[in-house]
Amino acid sequence: MKLHGGVETAVGLMILTFAICLATQAEGTHLPAPGNNKVAYYVFDSGGPDHYPLTSFTDEANVVVLFEGKLWELADTLHYDTGWMRNIVYHSYSEILRDVRILQARGVKVLMNVDDAASWSTATPFTTFDGIPYNYQQFAAFMKSCAIDSLHLDGISLDVEHGATGNAAYIGLLKEIGKYFGPRSPDSASQMYIAAIYSGGAPANVIGKSIDVASYFSFVMDMAYFNSNYTRRFNQWADSIGASKTMIGVLNDYFDLAYATNVARWQPASPPKAGIMVYAANNLKSYTDSVFRALVGSPAAVEVGNTPGALALLQNYPNPFNPKTVISCQLTVASRLRLAVYDMLGREVAVLMDEQKQPGEYTVTWDATGFASGVFIYRLAAGQFAESKTMVLCK
Repeated sequence: MKLHGGVETAVGLMILTFAICLATQAEGTHLPAPGNNKVAYYVFDSGGPDHYPLTSFTDEANVVVLFEGKLWELADTLHYDTGWMRNIVYHSYSEILRDVRILQARGVKVLMNVDDAASWSTATPFTTFDGIPYNYQQFAAFMKSCAIDSLHLDGISLDVEHGATGNAAYIGLLKEIGKYFGPRSPDSASQMYIAAIYSGGAPANVIGKSIDVASYFSFVMDMAYFNSNYTRRFNQWADSIGASKTMIGVLNDYFDLAYATNVARWQPASPPKAGIMVYAANNLKSYTDSVFRALVGSPAAVEVGNTPGALALLQNYPNPFNPKTVISCQLTVASRLRLAVYDMLGREVAVLMDEQKQPGEYTVTWDATGFASGVFIYRLAAGQFAESKTMVLCK
């Protein structure tokens, strides 16, 4: 099936190219270290007093799942547009894709949620907008064309138990999808394939209690929010597929912060769990980040002021700018600082700082005279730590 996209997606695809190369080079391009997956679900239509964009709803997550809406809707707005993701914060798909690129440039993995369905247990699990049925090989290839070829995402998050049963057709489809995503794909070092599962359903047991099927997934997340016995929840899957393939999800509606941080701190004897998942929509930044900071073994669990080589990169000002802008940063211990600017193709266009510095605050000015209008990314590195932000030159 050819992806058309419409005018809005055409604009979005222009934005898609910015920082793809840089995102490949940036810290965190490869999968998070074992035990350090911090998965945050971004819900486009969540309620509440505050609504954050993708770029600021969490400072700690290294995996973000775009929740609800449709993978093919984002890739082909002409034929699958439901309007789900265009509300409250975002008014166009191009705005979503713009912020996805910003997250990827920071080293964050961005996945799209995909719900299974009763049709996934049949010979033709999907039907195109014009009624053409796809078998499971065609459907998996279609998912790849949307997520990887069109949207340049870092994988998918499979949300199971929407009517599917764990039969041979379903298992065949899960494995076929694994040819393009996850640990058994050609891009296993960077592409993720994760599953959100609930206890009690056949699909959950197929994924969480089958070593063979689970081998196609990066890890699985237990989403039985209503069950407060997190060690039992964890072990029902980990006893079959291993601790490093299993994590627990917490939700603010069911678990207060004290409980959720205890789940993050808890660690099985050996090996470490896959990480922690937080479902706090797009309006509970403090809850989300507090849980992630409590994750055992996470670099973010250590306060910035006590972290060797820790740094903070501030947003440039003004932004947009013409032709000069000021960039500031903070360093807590002596380290070599390197601040560089990249264009939308990931090419380094300026080095603003590259020298040994003592703890303190530093400010530099970038004069973009001679550069054309566009989006640029500036990246600050100190030792093993790095941070990136975007800025816009508008002449």
